[in-house]
Amino acid sequence: MQVILLENIESLGRKGDQVKVRDGFGRNHLLPQRKAILATPDALSRLVTMKKKFAVEEEKLVAELKGVAGKLEGLKLELTMRATAEGHLFGSVSAHVLAAALKEKGHAVAERDIRIKEPIKTVGTYEVAIHLHADVKVGITVVVEAEGAAAAAALAAAEAAAKAASEAPAPAPETPAS
Repeated sequence: MQVILLENIESLGRKGDQVKVRDGFGRNHLLPQRKAILATPDALSRLVTMKKKFAVEEEKLVAELKGVAGKLEGLKLELTMRATAEGHLFGSVSAHVLAAALKEKGHAVAERDIRIKEPIKTVGTYEVAIHLHADVKVGITVVVEAEGAAAAAALAAAEAAAKAASEAPAPAPETPAS
């Protein structure tokens, strides 16, 4: 089945492209959700004007998303999760968790735009890609810490300072000069 895409669909094509898809995919997914139209002779004759219209819309969208990407560029997102003593998380950090954390910081990023290479299941620092658009991609750093790790680190530092102070040689008592 030949269709003309009305939206960018990852791994299929861009808005305005004429593509061949399987009949079931076209009939059951693309056409009912208005993501594509049948490539009829009438639609093909309107394709040139549709592509011009799509190009203008695309430029506006890309310009807007580049502004969003500029705000996200170099962002360091710190998450505190429950973890074992070895650093294994109870659960994992998913795109859903990252989208919620970004929303808290004032960045509206959809879950589907977040690309995690592998599930984040341990404490550490990870690079995560965000694909806002086919032409607009940005990377952020996600730092996952164990819950209570900051408090434990501060307590360990205080204990080390106290131990160092107790082990320091006491000043020798002054003896009166005779």
